[in-house]
Amino acid sequence: MCAGFALSGALAAQAPVRLAQETPFLKDPGGVVLGSVLPGTRVLPGKSAGAFQEITLRGWIFTASTKPDTREGFDLAVAAEENLRAEPDGVVLARLSPGALLARVSRRGGWSEVRRTGWAPRALLAAPAVAPKPTPAAPSATASKPAPPPADTQPVVKPAARPGRILLRSGAQLSRAPDGAALGTLAAPADASLEEQQGDWIKVRVDAWVKRADVAGPLAPPPAITTAMLRENPERYVGQTVEWRIQFLAHQQADELRPEMPQGRPYLLARGPLPESGFVYVLLTKEQAAALQGLQPLDELAVTATVRAARTRYLATPVVELVRVGTAQARTP
Repeated sequence: MCAGFALSGALAAQAPVRLAQETPFLKDPGGVVLGSVLPGTRVLPGKSAGAFQEITLRGWIFTASTKPDTREGFDLAVAAEENLRAEPDGVVLARLSPGALLARVSRRGGWSEVRRTGWAPRALLAAPAVAPKPTPAAPSATASKPAPPPADTQPVVKPAARPGRILLRSGAQLSRAPDGAALGTLAAPADASLEEQQGDWIKVRVDAWVKRADVAGPLAPPPAITTAMLRENPERYVGQTVEWRIQFLAHQQADELRPEMPQGRPYLLARGPLPESGFVYVLLTKEQAAALQGLQPLDELAVTATVRAARTRYLATPVVELVRVGTAQARTP
């Protein structure tokens, strides 16, 4: 059974989109966060509402991580943070937050197939998913060998004659970090240097050329205090001031699932600190929230904030309280 994102009716004719980065999955436009959709997941956009677009999530979840719940016409609620997969024990499509309500479609062993319609920032769904065009390989002594297996089954090859060098297959996805945001996909096989290994992931260095016009500018220095540092020493940095650049995604209000923030308090759901790809919650006063209502998804801000928590109860998302903000930057094209 095909699982993932789907839309019914006339909307099914819209072009699919393959997400290039982790994307929040919201109950309503700018509303409560139900979870996050992982990079590489294909979605079909639905109707729009301002800066947000509707998508429907369908996949499989471990039944033991849910509990019966009939609120709002649903069947289940997520009991603890859990992955949603394309198939039982299959590829992870999204991570669902505790309390997210789901409609059960079917069961298989200890798994439940579920469905939920939600919203995502429209700016993160802007690029249609286009399969990379294969680049013809140069003639070589191996040209007469059988064709390689499909992209999703071909293993990484480590040439024995060149230790530390590997061959990446066509279609390999490049990510910022293990299970992190996608950077792009190789349109042709490429050799690379093996830099580091972490479980099923390896860090590589690929030599390539780009056009001068594609250079956006000098690389910004990494933040002095990163989210990795917060995770490693959750108490050390509480109360400290950070100077971060963040990418705005949506306005939110704190709920009972995030006791690290006063219930009902406005906050920003943002990505950062840049260039990191994870999420961060930025607590606001009512005055700050009113002043920032004009922000559009993917606008970048330079903020000075105080660390309030290294993570929330259920998610590895830091909470900071805004002190002041710089000028909003133009959205990434």
